[in-house]
Amino acid sequence: MGVFSYRKFRKGTIRDRRDVISQGSGKDFAATGRDEDLLDLSEVMIEQAVGYFGVPLGVAGPLPVDGKKIMIPMATEEPSVIAAVTFAGSLFSSSGGITTRASDPVMVAQIFIEDVGEPGAICVEKVFESRDIIRKRLKPILETMEERGGGWRNMDARWIAPSRTLAVNLQIDVRDAMGANLLNSAAEEIRPLLEEITGGRVLMAILSNRSWNRTASARLSIPVKVLGHNGFNGKDTARRIVRASRVAREDPDRGVTHNKGIMNGISALALATGNDCRAIEAAAHAYAGRYGPYHGLSEYWIEGDVLQGSLEMPLPFAVTGGAVGFHPASRWSLEILGNPDARGLSRIAAALGLAQNLAALRALVSEGIQSGHMGLHARRLAYAAGARGDEIPLFSTVIRNDDIRGKEEAARRFSEWRLK
Repeated sequence: MGVFSYRKFRKGTIRDRRDVISQGSGKDFAATGRDEDLLDLSEVMIEQAVGYFGVPLGVAGPLPVDGKKIMIPMATEEPSVIAAVTFAGSLFSSSGGITTRASDPVMVAQIFIEDVGEPGAICVEKVFESRDIIRKRLKPILETMEERGGGWRNMDARWIAPSRTLAVNLQIDVRDAMGANLLNSAAEEIRPLLEEITGGRVLMAILSNRSWNRTASARLSIPVKVLGHNGFNGKDTARRIVRASRVAREDPDRGVTHNKGIMNGISALALATGNDCRAIEAAAHAYAGRYGPYHGLSEYWIEGDVLQGSLEMPLPFAVTGGAVGFHPASRWSLEILGNPDARGLSRIAAALGLAQNLAALRALVSEGIQSGHMGLHARRLAYAAGARGDEIPLFSTVIRNDDIRGKEEAARRFSEWRLK
């Protein structure tokens, strides 16, 4: 970017920053800011904005969830993710489906206290004895949430012996919000009170993204006869899916990739609806290690001629607050979903994750996953070679038939193909 004032860059407007960057950037930088409204939106959403990054937005489905066929918006850069969900939905077209449930949206705010005046066990007892006082102090902050049916749910305290730190956890029902601002405000509000009660000093006060009190689950039932593929009959494919899911629960190396596949769908829905992808992913992976060794989150088993599958995990989705409902794309995504509440969106996410997992496992234990990936790779290679519009599917067929691999070869062949 050449020589410039970092202070001016930091304090300037988004257009000032873009002017600075454009002096040393090629044509690719122009793709980060052709829409003036989106530039203004970026400026108010993050610090030191210089543009926006357009992630492809698609709609998967229909997916049968709780007796309804749902079209699901998904924002992702990865090929085959949306196709996998749509394919999973088609498997349920004749019979079977996915049912879901979700817990109340209870989140935790944490206050950590150091240098307490008395032994940890005594401080823990003092905090519990002050429970009503603490709740009363929080009433003004939680009043609006309580009017919506949420608010205070519980409180606990524990002594962390190795670091000699007292941890106080507030459990708050945040209703349709993710709740970060409310939780952080509540935790900071009682800092002075907890210091007075314990004689210590508050080290930090912040929400926990563990979210184990805010789970959603999905269960599928599908006749094994519809699962047959690529030389495997339905019963054998179902058996292999069960075995593959068991391996993911027993081998952490496989479990990580297994869960990444589940998150392919869930993270894409989170991004499309403006939710906090990092918080949801962190909670999911922590949950996968709750019993000790990391393990796959889904389970499959066979009952008679039916494959059963289940998935349970923390899914702290929100439908208000933060970027949710603020970004126009997130508003549209919620609209196409029928404007669910937070629990409803979490249930859709659970169904989506399980459907994504089923489609991936079926492909993995039969034909392998590369066949579908390579078809989409050919389309990308065609685009990189210069194909546009109707040329893309036509030239991608050439790429696959002639086994064209590299960009340079694709560009050369595209020029020849165009002249024909």
